Amino acid sequence: MTRAATRHTLFQRAFSTLLLLLLLLPTSGAAEERIRVAYGAVSVQSGLVWIAKQKNLFAKYNLASEIVYIPGGTTNIQALISGNLDLSQLTGAPGVAANLEGADIVYIACFVDKLNYQLVTRPEIKTTAELKGKKLGISRFGSAADFGLRVMLRRLGIDPAKDVTILQIGDEPARSAAVRSGNIDGTVMNSPFGAQAEKLRLSIVADSVKMGIPFFGTGLLGSRRFIDREEAKLLNFLRAYLEAIKVLKTERAWSMQALSQFTRITDMKVIEEAYDAFKDQLPNVPYPSLEAMKAVVTQIAETSPKARQVDPKNYVSDRYLRQLENEGFVKRIWQK
Repeated sequence: MTRAATRHTLFQRAFSTLLLLLLLLPTSGAAEERIRVAYGAVSVQSGLVWIAKQKNLFAKYNLASEIVYIPGGTTNIQALISGNLDLSQLTGAPGVAANLEGADIVYIACFVDKLNYQLVTRPEIKTTAELKGKKLGISRFGSAADFGLRVMLRRLGIDPAKDVTILQIGDEPARSAAVRSGNIDGTVMNSPFGAQAEKLRLSIVADSVKMGIPFFGTGLLGSRRFIDREEAKLLNFLRAYLEAIKVLKTERAWSMQALSQFTRITDMKVIEEAYDAFKDQLPNVPYPSLEAMKAVVTQIAETSPKARQVDPKNYVSDRYLRQLENEGFVKRIWQK
């Protein structure tokens, strides 16, 4: 065999060996699937989607995620119905209201099952009795803030239709600014807001957490059309979410920095207060609470005859989280 022939044979063997090794290497499977997800409030309770993104957990499960901020529940729901969004993070009220008008929204997770607002006012207002005749701000009519404010006012003996004026202001930073400037007298803010209120010299006159009001807080929802059609994609999304919960609970320093970046709150005392409260409330597997959804439907039924005819079971599904837990996924990630 000539020297050239020998070199050719060695090259062929090396190429064949390299090809075999490449074939044996693990692959990521199918190309990344696009998924578009929105969140309706800038708060620590909405930060799981940001943690999953920053930790590359969506990519780990072959998802190319696009995370967008759409203030308020009503606009989010419209985007879901139109197909411009796949999933969103919202409280229960906007989805229920949409379903009563013919939508087909289903909640597949619930991170907080109690109303999680504090009623924040200008510093000279010290008691709930002083709220009568005042102007109170929400994000949009039909939003979670609107629902939460009205529930709290009724519990406090204040008629939201007669005793106060409710105005659409915008997201939490806009509402906070409106209270400080005197354009409105108060608003609801995601709890805990104590450190922030102290810093801004605002009063907290009521706390829904202490009032123990059942409520379908921040959760994960989508149209039934998307959820039924894209089950594999949905399960991968939930895998990333469940890992994000573990990160939040076990990587305290990193998670607080990530939540500071997400909320754009640089005061770490404020972040720490909110982080500790959310971590204690958040279950490892955030099943959608039927009791909390019943509370939302019952409250809406006070003013909507349509709501008196619906079964809240139709608005939640624990099937997908239960499937992941039954197959051992949750146990595996917590054992790592």
